[in-house]
Amino acid sequence: MFLQKINQSLSNQKGAGEILAMVAIAPILTWFFMYIILGGAFLLRKNDMTTIVNKKFDRALVQGQFTQNLKNELITELHAKGFDAPNLEITVTPLSAYDSDDFTYVPREGEIEITVLYKKEHPFYYANFGAGSKERFYIGTKIQGMSEKW
Repeated sequence: MFLQKINQSLSNQKGAGEILAMVAIAPILTWFFMYIILGGAFLLRKNDMTTIVNKKFDRALVQGQFTQNLKNELITELHAKGFDAPNLEITVTPLSAYDSDDFTYVPREGEIEITVLYKKEHPFYYANFGAGSKERFYIGTKIQGMSEKW
Protein backbone atom coordinates (compact mmCIF):
# COMPACT_ATOMS: atom_id res chain seq x y z
CA MET A 1 0.00 0.00 0.00
CA PHE A 2 2.76 2.42 1.00
CA LEU A 3 4.84 1.56 -2.08
CA GLN A 4 1.82 2.10 -4.30
CA LYS A 5 1.38 5.62 -2.92
CA ILE A 6 5.03 6.38 -3.57
CA ASN A 7 4.72 5.06 -7.14
CA GLN A 8 1.61 7.17 -7.67
CA SER A 9 3.40 10.24 -6.35
CA LEU A 10 6.39 9.63 -8.59
CA SER A 11 4.29 9.02 -11.68
CA ASN A 12 2.10 12.04 -10.96
CA GLN A 13 2.72 14.78 -13.49
CA LYS A 14 1.74 17.57 -11.10
CA GLY A 15 5.13 18.01 -9.41
CA ALA A 16 4.93 15.55 -6.51
CA GLY A 17 8.04 13.76 -7.77
CA GLU A 18 10.08 16.94 -7.61
CA ILE A 19 8.90 17.64 -4.07
CA LEU A 20 9.77 14.11 -2.96
CA ALA A 21 13.17 14.35 -4.65
CA MET A 22 13.85 17.69 -2.97
CA VAL A 23 12.91 16.29 0.44
CA ALA A 24 15.37 13.44 -0.12
CA ILE A 25 18.16 15.53 -1.64
CA ALA A 26 18.00 18.72 0.48
CA PRO A 27 19.50 17.15 3.65
CA ILE A 28 22.34 15.65 1.65
CA LEU A 29 23.11 18.99 -0.01
CA THR A 30 22.93 20.78 3.34
CA TRP A 31 25.34 18.29 4.89
CA PHE A 32 27.70 18.60 1.90
CA PHE A 33 27.90 22.39 2.16
CA MET A 34 28.39 22.23 5.95
CA TYR A 35 31.12 19.65 5.43
CA ILE A 36 32.95 21.97 3.03
CA ILE A 37 32.58 24.98 5.35
CA LEU A 38 33.67 23.14 8.51
CA GLY A 39 36.54 21.44 6.66
CA GLY A 40 37.79 24.83 5.51
CA ALA A 41 37.45 26.24 9.03
CA PHE A 42 39.47 23.29 10.37
CA LEU A 43 42.30 23.96 7.91
CA LEU A 44 42.25 27.71 8.66
CA ARG A 45 42.56 27.08 12.40
CA LYS A 46 45.41 24.65 11.79
CA ASN A 47 47.15 27.25 9.61
CA ASP A 48 46.69 29.93 12.30
CA MET A 49 48.32 27.69 14.89
CA THR A 50 51.21 26.76 12.61
CA THR A 51 51.92 30.42 11.79
CA ILE A 52 52.02 31.46 15.45
CA VAL A 53 54.18 28.50 16.51
CA ASN A 54 56.58 29.16 13.60
CA LYS A 55 57.11 32.77 14.71
CA LYS A 56 58.02 31.74 18.26
CA PHE A 57 60.05 28.73 17.13
CA ASP A 58 62.23 30.89 14.87
CA ARG A 59 63.19 32.99 17.89
CA ALA A 60 63.87 29.82 19.88
CA LEU A 61 66.23 28.53 17.18
CA VAL A 62 68.27 31.74 17.31
CA GLN A 63 68.50 31.54 21.12
CA GLY A 64 69.14 27.78 21.13
CA GLN A 65 66.34 27.18 23.61
CA PHE A 66 62.61 27.64 24.04
CA THR A 67 62.45 29.85 27.12
CA GLN A 68 59.57 30.26 29.55
CA ASN A 69 59.09 33.79 28.18
CA LEU A 70 58.61 32.40 24.65
CA LYS A 71 56.19 29.79 25.99
CA ASN A 72 54.12 32.47 27.71
CA GLU A 73 54.06 34.59 24.52
CA LEU A 74 53.02 31.52 22.52
CA ILE A 75 50.17 30.69 24.90
CA THR A 76 49.02 34.34 24.91
CA GLU A 77 48.94 34.56 21.10
CA LEU A 78 47.20 31.20 20.76
CA HIS A 79 44.64 32.25 23.37
CA ALA A 80 43.99 35.45 21.39
CA LYS A 81 43.20 33.24 18.36
CA GLY A 82 40.70 31.19 20.40
CA PHE A 83 42.83 28.31 21.67
CA ASP A 84 42.16 27.91 25.42
CA ALA A 85 45.31 27.52 27.52
CA PRO A 86 44.12 24.50 29.60
CA ASN A 87 43.64 22.47 26.41
CA LEU A 88 47.10 23.26 24.98
CA GLU A 89 49.90 20.74 25.21
CA ILE A 90 53.38 22.02 24.35
CA THR A 91 56.31 19.62 24.04
CA VAL A 92 59.88 20.64 23.19
CA THR A 93 62.76 18.25 22.68
CA PRO A 94 65.58 17.91 23.64
CA LEU A 95 65.24 18.78 27.31
CA SER A 96 68.19 21.18 27.20
CA ALA A 97 66.12 23.38 24.87
CA TYR A 98 63.21 23.60 27.30
CA ASP A 99 64.64 23.79 30.79
CA SER A 100 64.50 26.90 32.95
CA ASP A 101 68.28 27.31 32.99
CA ASP A 102 69.39 30.12 30.68
CA PHE A 103 72.94 28.75 30.54
CA THR A 104 71.99 25.47 28.87
CA TYR A 105 71.08 25.49 25.23
CA VAL A 106 71.24 23.29 22.16
CA PRO A 107 74.54 23.94 20.35
CA ARG A 108 74.68 25.02 16.71
CA GLU A 109 73.34 22.41 14.26
CA GLY A 110 71.59 20.56 17.07
CA GLU A 111 67.99 19.72 16.29
CA ILE A 112 65.11 21.24 18.25
CA GLU A 113 61.53 20.07 17.85
CA ILE A 114 58.32 21.62 19.12
CA THR A 115 54.90 19.98 19.16
CA VAL A 116 51.79 21.99 20.02
CA LEU A 117 48.47 20.18 20.35
CA TYR A 118 45.07 21.66 21.13
CA LYS A 119 43.27 18.82 22.90
CA LYS A 120 39.73 19.70 21.95
CA GLU A 121 38.06 18.32 18.86
CA HIS A 122 37.06 20.74 16.12
CA PRO A 123 33.35 20.87 15.11
CA PHE A 124 34.47 19.25 11.83
CA TYR A 125 34.52 16.00 13.85
CA TYR A 126 30.73 16.12 14.15
CA ALA A 127 30.27 16.75 10.42
CA ASN A 128 32.06 13.43 9.89
CA PHE A 129 29.47 11.63 12.05
CA GLY A 130 32.15 10.21 14.33
CA ALA A 131 34.23 8.65 11.55
CA GLY A 132 37.56 8.23 13.27
CA SER A 133 38.53 9.12 16.80
CA LYS A 134 38.25 12.59 18.31
CA GLU A 135 42.05 12.78 18.46
CA ARG A 136 42.18 12.89 14.64
CA PHE A 137 40.35 16.21 14.77
CA TYR A 138 42.61 17.88 17.35
CA ILE A 139 44.41 20.87 15.89
CA GLY A 140 48.16 20.60 16.21
CA THR A 141 51.51 21.22 14.61
CA LYS A 142 54.98 19.72 14.82
CA ILE A 143 58.00 21.74 13.68
CA GLN A 144 61.69 20.86 13.61
CA GLY A 145 64.73 23.01 13.10
CA MET A 146 68.44 23.37 13.80
CA SER A 147 69.77 25.58 16.52
CA GLU A 148 71.69 28.66 15.42
CA LYS A 149 73.25 29.41 18.81
CA TRP A 150 77.08 29.39 18.75
